Amino acid sequence: MGASAQGEAAAAFVRELVYWRHHRAMSKKTLAGRIGFDPSYVSHIESGRHQPTEEFARRVEAVLESGNRLWQRYVAFAGTKLQRGLGLAPAPTAIPPPAGPHLVIEEELAALSLVDGWYECRIRRHLHSVGTEPITRHTVQIDIDRFPEDPERSMAFHARHPLSIDEVDFQASIGADQPEPMKWKVTRSRNAFMKIVLMFGTEEVPYPLYPGQRTLIHYSYRVPEWKFGDWLQRDIRLPTRRLTIRLTFPSSSHPAVWGTETSFTTDVAARVTPSPRECDGLVEYEWEVPRPRLRAQYRLNWRYPT
Repeated sequence: MGASAQGEAAAAFVRELVYWRHHRAMSKKTLAGRIGFDPSYVSHIESGRHQPTEEFARRVEAVLESGNRLWQRYVAFAGTKLQRGLGLAPAPTAIPPPAGPHLVIEEELAALSLVDGWYECRIRRHLHSVGTEPITRHTVQIDIDRFPEDPERSMAFHARHPLSIDEVDFQASIGADQPEPMKWKVTRSRNAFMKIVLMFGTEEVPYPLYPGQRTLIHYSYRVPEWKFGDWLQRDIRLPTRRLTIRLTFPSSSHPAVWGTETSFTTDVAARVTPSPRECDGLVEYEWEVPRPRLRAQYRLNWRYPT
């Protein structure tokens, strides 16, 4: 198979990419931010100056949700490269999704409430296995910083008052209708940070998340108000369809709340101001982000009147 077939396969991938990017109303810069690539790379792909890689194809499929059409175009292109080098027969077009365990967060809700002197954080994630191998675990973390604008002060503070797993009362469950407890273990811990691995299944029965399957997980923890910084941040490490961050305070606290989005593709942080909703003595702020950018940081800050 000659270079012309390879070029046509690459062009077919580009046509599919451009179609779905326009269909999702994304600019090249927006798409690049959400897949974690430099904007110039997307331009080079679409102009034909660069050829698509497997990682690029996997990420654009996860973000653009083409129903596997983009991935099939990439597989056809990759097949022409292999055939040209080894003289193989054409590969079939019905090719599975990207090899390996790949996870997409279809929806995440991160909710933080101030209750009786404690910040209680609850995370709910709808997960979808989009790869070809079972997924057996999922990593989460607790990260607090009492004085984020003064790192030395914060480090000294948390050295005197470190987090403990008993203090945070960490809990995790799996399932929608009748959630069951999950096994978990702390894999890394320092004064203001914990990394925790959740094992898919229950405390009694492990069951991996197989390709194509979906599940719902919940996890929660709490931190004393005097130890928690006035911020809640979500880092987008996996392709995510929708992110919602919700804060709930007693109405009497009168907090000022604002949000920022920071992406590695830009030095400028975009700022938002969520509108409050009051009910039954509580005030709630919510920030909903459709299709958050991969590797971006979404952060809500608050300040109480002095």
